[in-house]
Amino acid sequence: MQITVTVSDAIVREAGDRGLPVIDFVEALIDKGMIAAKERPVLSNAMERIRALRSTAIGAAIDGKG
Repeated sequence: MQITVTVSDAIVREAGDRGLPVIDFVEALIDKGMIAAKERPVLSNAMERIRALRSTAIGAAIDGKG
């Protein structure tokens, strides 16, 4: 798959400082983020609980119960 992203000047500078093409640096950042997300199931579970609570609170407010 191919996507287009806009990166900040800071990302471009950091890639340059490391001697990497911007695309390689951004791909490495994405890979690190994916690995970190897989290693932190507690964080994922917490985010799911927050989403559930928010949807329940929004539903209650719409129904006039909140």
